Amino acid sequence: MRIPFLKMHGLGNDFVIFDNIKNSIIHDSRFINKISNRRIGIGCDQVLIIENTNLPENFKIKMYNSDGSETGACGNGTRCVADYLMKKNDLNSLTIKSASNDLFCSKTGDSVTVNMGVPKFRWDEIPLSKEQDTKNVILGDFVAFCLSMGNPHAVIFINDLDELENLNINSIGPHLEKHSIFPEFANIEFVSVLEDKSLRMRVWERGVGITSACGSGACATLVAASSLDKSAKENKIVLDGGNLFIKWLDNGSVTLSGDTEKVFEGFIGE
Repeated sequence: MRIPFLKMHGLGNDFVIFDNIKNSIIHDSRFINKISNRRIGIGCDQVLIIENTNLPENFKIKMYNSDGSETGACGNGTRCVADYLMKKNDLNSLTIKSASNDLFCSKTGDSVTVNMGVPKFRWDEIPLSKEQDTKNVILGDFVAFCLSMGNPHAVIFINDLDELENLNINSIGPHLEKHSIFPEFANIEFVSVLEDKSLRMRVWERGVGITSACGSGACATLVAASSLDKSAKENKIVLDGGNLFIKWLDNGSVTLSGDTEKVFEGFIGE
């Protein structure tokens, strides 16, 4: 059976999208892993499967990391799916239901915005393996601000920008992601405040590795920085793939905005 797919990215954070409204896709970790492989598959950071909720302007997606594990939040992936669905259905806004939240999405010009919901700070909601001050979690040589944006994040601030840029994340990331304090593992963000007060972020994504951008990670970074008086509640996050724009709204929710791009579409044999 030939199954249609779409390849999109947000700042190089790339996704294979299956519109599963009319096609039966096997939700199998081996299938997901093969699709994600950049040598024997299509290649991507995450696989996103759109499902039908039978409600107008409301859609459901399942999100999988490239290692086959399911994730509850993917900001850039949600923005890509929203862009695709809005163009397909001639909409200016829609709601996407994920495993964690109902995500309201809209588009202005080339910029697609998703409201990622309200961050969670309690140790058991992130979750951490034991109760502690989530703003000061010791991870070996690092101190992290931990929170959930629908998935667990550990934000580590690095005072020296050169140190951040030269950090060997390929070596550090896997150990921190699977630190014993994270029963469900975690996304790890390394952040410095730039001279113009914007935030420079590098990221190790849970179940993926280093990516050029991470939407939920950018949201977590802004929330952590604002909570520690390192940033205003609205800021630019400078990532390897470009810039994302985050707002922590008065109602407590966090919005993520940026460009998306369609790369190509095709068919794959199951």
